[in-house]
Amino acid sequence: MTDIDVQPLVRRFKIGSLELPDPAPDLPPGEAVKAFAVTYPHCANALLGEPEVRDGAWVYPVEKPPVKTNG
Repeated sequence: MTDIDVQPLVRRFKIGSLELPDPAPDLPPGEAVKAFAVTYPHCANALLGEPEVRDGAWVYPVEKPPVKTNG
């Protein structure tokens, strides 16, 4: 019989070409990404895309909010 080592997947957030580690693993992804707003202001209102599993982690793409136009 073989031993199976199960490790939970971690989260990372992809902002442009950067992949940043999860700043708050205990929060939902939408709230955790807001912690980056100090350095990346657009993260305060950012949208999260569908995550994909890559290199043992859930990678969430962080998308800029849509531009609002009047008229």
